[in-house]
Amino acid sequence: METGWFYLQRTGIFLQIRFSGLSSYRTGEISLKEYINQYLDRYRKGDYYPWHMPGHKRQDVFKDDFWENMFLRDFTEAEGLDDLHEPELFMKDSLEQMQRFYGTEKTYMMVNGATGGILTALYACAPEGESVLMGRNCHKSVCHAVSLLNLKPEYVVPELLPGTDIFADITPKQMEQALNELKKTDRLPAVVVITSPTYEGVISDICGIKNVLEPYNIPLIVDEAHGAHLPFMPKRNLSAVAAGADLVIQSTHKTLPSLTQTALLHVNRKELIPKVERYLHIFQTSSPSYLFTQSMEKAVVYAGNHPEVFDAYRKRLKHFRKKCKELRHIRLLQPKQTCYAYDKGKLVFTVSGVHPAEPGTDSRNDIPATGPWLAHVLAAEYQQVVEMAGTHHVILMTSFADKKKAFEHLYEILKHIDSELTEAADKAGRNADQMNHADSMSVLPDMENAVLCSTGFHLPEQVMTPGAAWRLDSSREKLAEAEGSIAADYVYAYPPGIAVITPGEKIDGQVIRDITQMVETGLNMIGVEYQTDGIYIPVTEPVR
Repeated sequence: METGWFYLQRTGIFLQIRFSGLSSYRTGEISLKEYINQYLDRYRKGDYYPWHMPGHKRQDVFKDDFWENMFLRDFTEAEGLDDLHEPELFMKDSLEQMQRFYGTEKTYMMVNGATGGILTALYACAPEGESVLMGRNCHKSVCHAVSLLNLKPEYVVPELLPGTDIFADITPKQMEQALNELKKTDRLPAVVVITSPTYEGVISDICGIKNVLEPYNIPLIVDEAHGAHLPFMPKRNLSAVAAGADLVIQSTHKTLPSLTQTALLHVNRKELIPKVERYLHIFQTSSPSYLFTQSMEKAVVYAGNHPEVFDAYRKRLKHFRKKCKELRHIRLLQPKQTCYAYDKGKLVFTVSGVHPAEPGTDSRNDIPATGPWLAHVLAAEYQQVVEMAGTHHVILMTSFADKKKAFEHLYEILKHIDSELTEAADKAGRNADQMNHADSMSVLPDMENAVLCSTGFHLPEQVMTPGAAWRLDSSREKLAEAEGSIAADYVYAYPPGIAVITPGEKIDGQVIRDITQMVETGLNMIGVEYQTDGIYIPVTEPVR
């Protein structure tokens, strides 16, 4: 490591500056590499198909020069241009057009993603230290806002879709029951937050929930990150924007052809606008990307001006879903009447049975098929990359950019994998007809200690608020020995980012079993640390 001495004349002080080899780069002895670009170039050549976000699916949806001339479209807040934070010219026109199209009091472009919108919404509605009523399946960004504001969380835990480990919708009845319980102890929340549609596509009755909240004058925030396309689908009222939620956050990059990290924040409650705008200045960068704003506008304008692409998309989905009923072990989730509504653009496949052992090995070594296994096979052997893998399911995200050929190719791949699973099941002495083939619902095998088992989600005891626990000193404790301790951080599989345990909750035996199984299944776990002697978790002091 090189060093150099510099003399500051005014103070008469010599400073030693470390260069860390900077001069070697300047002289050409060492050259810098573009690690990210080089890797992505190689990845693109692998011909992987993205059954995941962003919604443009790396295609030139607009058929113009937007993608080719991005450098020429990258501006800042200079003379003759506009400022997203104080729009006066063309950005003002664009935002007012969106306001009219969506029928809102105000619509804002988010360049810090839906996360920035969720933080803004919660800060605008909930004073520090107040209570919040939220779905337990809320995204981690909601949890982080709860911690930052030191809110007292009260949870509505959705039921599970029959035979799955997937959350169903939150119903108006559940919301009414929760409010009645809180009212008894004078703990009415300052705000309610729910997710609709969920990662898996489950949609709640937002209009019904809003009607329940109306007498209490409690604002409703809906995380509609996965539903930016809903206002353009035939049943527009399934969107929380049309259903009248007070604040709605949509990720335009998830299901519309917009750049990653773009989102919209819709306000349907006029008195919230001043606070929303105050916090937008905090949670949005002071240098908003012109490329992001252009891609959001183009995505919305294109979607609004081309209803035919959504009609064709709906027909492709209908045809694909019908064909998938022929599969026996890889079953496409079709909730029917088990939730208020469902976004059929989400392809959620549950997998059962066993997959074949390696060629030449004893078939008795066949292994139960899991979500991570299916995701790996699809990517490694067929170049089909899914959005996420759960314990017994995978999620594929679609958009109108997915063409007929892509759906046909995917079906043939699934059909082939499914036939191998059926073969393996037969060799294992199983009766394929016992796999609920006649039922159009996807069914998971029974597991005694399954994560989010069919009897319901396990809600740990809350000892202190997440914010209070977050602020305490913490240490790492071996998960197997952590029973009775208080969690110091969130633990969740990501995606989707739904907490198994939150800061301030007591770690019990079921939590330990759930986290252990999630790790052993191969899920991407956040909040745990892997060491040679086991899994560790951040904790505060044990409960005595």
